[in-house]
Amino acid sequence: MVVLEAPAVKVYESPKAKCVKCGAPARIRLSYANAWFCDKHFKEYVKERVKNNIIKYNMVKRGEMLLVAVSGGKDSVTLMNVLDEIAPELGVNIVAVHIVLGMGEFSEKSLEAFRDSCSKAKNVKCVTVDLKELLGMYMPEIIRRSRRPACSVCGLVKRYILNAMAVSLGASSIATGHHMNDLMTYAIKNFMEQKLDNITKLGPVSESEGSAVKRVRPLYDIYEDETRAFVKVYGLNYVDIECPFKSTSTLEVIIKDMLSRAESESPSLTISAARALARNLPSYPRPASPPNRCRLCGMPSNGDVCGFCRLTMSLTGAPLGPEVRSRIEGMMSSLRTS
Repeated sequence: MVVLEAPAVKVYESPKAKCVKCGAPARIRLSYANAWFCDKHFKEYVKERVKNNIIKYNMVKRGEMLLVAVSGGKDSVTLMNVLDEIAPELGVNIVAVHIVLGMGEFSEKSLEAFRDSCSKAKNVKCVTVDLKELLGMYMPEIIRRSRRPACSVCGLVKRYILNAMAVSLGASSIATGHHMNDLMTYAIKNFMEQKLDNITKLGPVSESEGSAVKRVRPLYDIYEDETRAFVKVYGLNYVDIECPFKSTSTLEVIIKDMLSRAESESPSLTISAARALARNLPSYPRPASPPNRCRLCGMPSNGDVCGFCRLTMSLTGAPLGPEVRSRIEGMMSSLRTS
């Protein structure tokens, strides 16, 4: 019976299939690697690639702290699960953060998935941040009152909170669950629109230009099909409904479909392209001017006042950056001493 089927990864029963690592019966077929894996060695294979990405791209060093943004979706749940297992070997401290956005059933299921992952984690400290406690309102109200595109506002708020937490905790990096298919889709879209300086933000590591600390993407060369297989095969709880405000551009849909079709005809095309892009990123242009510091809250800003303070000023009549930073500092004080 088919459990999951996708261009890059197929999970199904086959009486003749043997694991490439141990020879045991296998049900996970990686088309791009031309290999079968048993459940155990598929997990080890993904873990090893994530670990190699962290080391190869110098995402976090031994003794440092890594802040991990966990939405509760399949990608971030996979990332948290893998990081929990490899943290001792890497010698890094992992703090997983979930921001409760107040989006009805979507947020309820997301929080449930996060808490389930936390209950099983051995090497990850978990923090839940309630948006209403910080800003006095949840994301739907922020979006409605701001009259701006939902994803733009949501991204701005989440980035600010994660940055503030990273600074408070002294984390060296913030890890996100962006997988290769999405990153390559955005890279192609930006190339077509000739926004070349945006492409530098889509590599394995984005240095701290415009951010308090660098952003890292340990799933950089991991297929979306692999995270989908990972959570299903290992029975991990994850939110399987889309954000009610999700909006995908027509061009992104076309590019993603193109990549999927190309991968079907030429397995490993996407992963080869992603690794080539990572090698060539130094030749791409970077943002013209370095970021300033917000005169109100001290966080990185492209102007005199950061986007978060401008947004909250329009919503409440006062910039909430300083207040939010102070509240986060209070929340993190107990975590720093634990």
